[in-house]
Amino acid sequence: MPRFSISDRVRWSDCDPLGIIHYSTYLRLFEVAEHEMFRACGLPFETLRKQGGVWLPRKALQVEFHSPAEMDEPVIIETWFSRVGQTSLTMRFEVYRDGDRAHRASGTLTVVCVHKDTMMKYPLPDDVRAKIAAFTESA
Repeated sequence: MPRFSISDRVRWSDCDPLGIIHYSTYLRLFEVAEHEMFRACGLPFETLRKQGGVWLPRKALQVEFHSPAEMDEPVIIETWFSRVGQTSLTMRFEVYRDGDRAHRASGTLTVVCVHKDTMMKYPLPDDVRAKIAAFTESA
């Protein structure tokens, strides 16, 4: 199953005073990977929101930390759609140190498709399902 992969780096502002990555930085890394994966599917968020009327607020987030990354460390973030429900998407994230693939963190994020004005959920449009298929885990 193909995974979307993107590179980034642990920055000064991502770290505690000892130069170790702050846990909240993984949320930034997940968000960068999420945005770029949607873009790679032909669904940049602005297109989803403005043309497609698809709003995807966060419902659930889970993160597990495996080993600490350090300041200026290059990392690889792999992501894919691990579950596509009727109205929701769950994305999986794996963060590794570039080079030796030391496992830094794992996470899942579930988003729900809602109408902008009512925030009521509704089924994911078929065109969205088709476009994300390239990075969707098979059942």
